Amino acid sequence: MAIIYGRADSEKQLLDLYPKRVKEIDDIEKVELEMQEELKTETRGFLGKFQRWRLKRQYQKFEQKRDDPFHAGAKGENQVIEKLSQLGDEYHVLCGVRLGLSHHISYNQKKNLKSAQIDFVVVSKKGVFAIEVKNWSDNFVNQKNYFSPHEQAGRAGRLLWHVLRSWRKAPRVTSVVLSIKGNIQHDPKYKTVFVSDISKINNLLENQEDALSDKEVKRIVKELKDHVTR
Repeated sequence: MAIIYGRADSEKQLLDLYPKRVKEIDDIEKVELEMQEELKTETRGFLGKFQRWRLKRQYQKFEQKRDDPFHAGAKGENQVIEKLSQLGDEYHVLCGVRLGLSHHISYNQKKNLKSAQIDFVVVSKKGVFAIEVKNWSDNFVNQKNYFSPHEQAGRAGRLLWHVLRSWRKAPRVTSVVLSIKGNIQHDPKYKTVFVSDISKINNLLENQEDALSDKEVKRIVKELKDHVTR
């Protein structure tokens, strides 16, 4: 079983929108029902009415956030964690990796890249993989009015390579767009960005030639694990 570090960034951002008693995605429905029952209880006095008012405001968050896009993102990223965890224990999966530089670097001949949030970084003897996850509907993909996921993945891989380069001799970083629904295709403008779906991602990672030693893997993981989402 792969070694997992941190948690999905979308899940953390989603849970931050809800009352504090919601600790994980599976708690959302349960806590909403608990609050419904609590609101049925009669209250008396100023303190009781104040507490009921606070509870009602917290309960309203469930309705307000029901269609928030973080729901799809968090569910998709958690599916990816479940899938990647099926890899062997020589694979290290770092979730929600946030990296930044003190200066801008070039991407596509423009000096416009300074930071990145990478959904997953997978490190093993097979190499280093920067994975951008998209749980998009067919309708949204067909609209084509979004920032290219291929460019997102390419930028993430470029910045990750540069960060590793500042620490040591940089290994090759492979950028991957992982489409949960399998509805994103390879873009020839981004020749070095792979596109996969959740059923094929483990095969993609496993079928690479060895590129790193055990020592190099440990060093890279040690340097990246402090940058995951907690």
